[in-house]
Amino acid sequence: MYVDESGDPGIDQYSSPHFILTSLIIHEDEWKEYLNRLKTFRKSLKEKYGLNQRTEIHASELIRIKSIDEYRDIRKTDRINILRDYCGQIPIIFNNVKIINICFKTSDFNDATKLQTTAWARLIQRYDIYLKKNVKDKGIIVADDTDANIIMQLLRKMRVYNPVNSHYSDGYYNAPVDNIIEDIFQRSSHQSYFIQTVDVIAHLLYRKEYPKGSLKKFGIEKMFTRFEPILLKEASKADDFGIVRR
Repeated sequence: MYVDESGDPGIDQYSSPHFILTSLIIHEDEWKEYLNRLKTFRKSLKEKYGLNQRTEIHASELIRIKSIDEYRDIRKTDRINILRDYCGQIPIIFNNVKIINICFKTSDFNDATKLQTTAWARLIQRYDIYLKKNVKDKGIIVADDTDANIIMQLLRKMRVYNPVNSHYSDGYYNAPVDNIIEDIFQRSSHQSYFIQTVDVIAHLLYRKEYPKGSLKKFGIEKMFTRFEPILLKEASKADDFGIVRR
């Protein structure tokens, strides 16, 4: 499972209004095929827009450039089209994957660490359940730069104690996470097409949740719905897209 964050887990006035975790679950037997498809897609972006295949895809920067200088040679409408093309290709390239999304409002928390660990706990729990029910195999987590120590401690704790609401009483029962092996592996996004893919999904979820008026002419707030065929809707039955919100 590849994971990327959108927003930050801070809770002060300068923090983002959201904290999003998005994950892409890929079976090991299909990994190479998906990589080859991504390479072919990136080659098409090179031919169509002049985007170098080694240049990182960063969704927020495609909309508003901050630090990726290579984007400055591509006009804004074409950068938005790159995002649109990527969005449309993800369900085709990754035709047999599942996406889990966690989306919290930072205003619902008064502690940044609690916000981050709660979001990660929700993601880890649902990934573990998916592995047990659908894959019946072990899995790993590969994430973009995050607070590895906090997540490592959380995952190790959940392997021993993971209280879950009981459907049959008002109490809890212990459901240890035992299908995720090792600690989280970290991978810089500029080195991984897969992490870049998750970045696109996470950012388009953000744009869906917090649409910006000046961008509505591009329809960016509607792009997330293209992922519907591969969303793990069982992650949250209370949401039409399976987005976990609490």
